[in-house]
Amino acid sequence: GDTGPYIQYAHARLCSIERRASVGINLEADVSLLTEEHARELINLIARYPEILAGALQSLEPCNIVQYILKLTHATSAALENMRVVGQPDDIAEARLLMYHSVRIIIGNALTLIGLTPIERM
Repeated sequence: GDTGPYIQYAHARLCSIERRASVGINLEADVSLLTEEHARELINLIARYPEILAGALQSLEPCNIVQYILKLTHATSAALENMRVVGQPDDIAEARLLMYHSVRIIIGNALTLIGLTPIERM
């Protein structure tokens, strides 16, 4: 379920994908190739992170960050089932890897904000 270990596992899984990918993280990747519904949902959640942080700061409620991370990890899990990086053409692999890298950075940052150390391997 929705637990701290689940979030840590999601972070570690994304780290593993980055290690195993046949392409590197390309900040210039063509993200217009991310047309799948799972990608759109994940990108919308990524874009909400600053708003979530501002709301948590204003309300002094870290639970808002935790609820957001759980939504993000569930959306990421669904995306990973349908949008793999390994075995894809380089341009698609780079775009997907950049999206997943962004999620990993957000999860790691959010875990740090709530006082936990993100893990890279399980």
